[in-house]
Amino acid sequence: MMRSNGKGNKLKNWITMLRIPNLGIIVLTQYLLGYGIIRPLMASQGVTPLLGHLNFLVLVLVTVLIAAGGYIINDHFDVNTDRKNKPGRNMLENRISVRKALRAYYVINAIAVVAGFYLAWVAGSFQLGLIFPAIAGLLWFYSSRYQRMPFWGNFIISVLSAMVLLIIWLFEYYLLLGNSGDFVRVIQQVPVISTFVWAYALFAFLLTMIREMIKDIEDLEGDLSSAYRTIPALYGAGLARTIISALIIATIGLLALAQYYLWHKGYVLAFWYLLIAVQPLLVYLLVNMIRNRDKSVYGFAGNTAKIAMLAGVLSMELIYLNMA
Repeated sequence: MMRSNGKGNKLKNWITMLRIPNLGIIVLTQYLLGYGIIRPLMASQGVTPLLGHLNFLVLVLVTVLIAAGGYIINDHFDVNTDRKNKPGRNMLENRISVRKALRAYYVINAIAVVAGFYLAWVAGSFQLGLIFPAIAGLLWFYSSRYQRMPFWGNFIISVLSAMVLLIIWLFEYYLLLGNSGDFVRVIQQVPVISTFVWAYALFAFLLTMIREMIKDIEDLEGDLSSAYRTIPALYGAGLARTIISALIIATIGLLALAQYYLWHKGYVLAFWYLLIAVQPLLVYLLVNMIRNRDKSVYGFAGNTAKIAMLAGVLSMELIYLNMA
């Protein structure tokens, strides 16, 4: 019999803990927003983005590193709860040493913060650099405290999910402000860019809130044993399902408004894509929340919410194609 590859297993454990597929989605999201919407709209007015390709990559890597650090620290604080909710799935449970994980956490956050202040210097605003340690700190407090509280844990993660998009436009905008000539040339496109960015950020916020609340229902048994004060733990899964259903209905309605905007602005491909690929997923998710109460359904429902978010993000490419 062949022996298992120890190094291969260790690498697999780290890949699992760092949620590499999720980090890949962050990279995809930021590049689609930057190169599929923001930069083409700026280029349509003859303006070359001042952030540059290399610095844009640095910004994406900073975001990825902080997210990876968040996953590490979340596993660190969730070992006991995951032993009940997801036995064997927390990599800090006898697979990766806590000491090595925490060392990696501090190193990657330090690199991210230093690189973040470099980008703030490039943008000419020291205050922008404070965003990165603030986000890292929020992820620490979320893992150690806020995820145990009703609403606030879900809200913080949802805001940070929206920040993945907002931070790209924030840096591009600050660089524009520092160059009055470019800003004047692109001024007509600034409201358009802001509309797209905020719309996608709101979509990410709502889908993340929905997914996090679904996870709270799925993890109810372990959360109760660990004295977590999530909404399902305090008020029951029934109320949580009602809130989730209301959020899904709100998302469907707001997405319909976005489709109306896209149609009237000539982004026909994105309109049809959202109607065919994203809205049915949301309707399916809503029906599942209303009809099904079996615990086994919630894991699939959470994945459906993630797929819907990814499908929505991919519509940026169709907006770019309509502009081309």
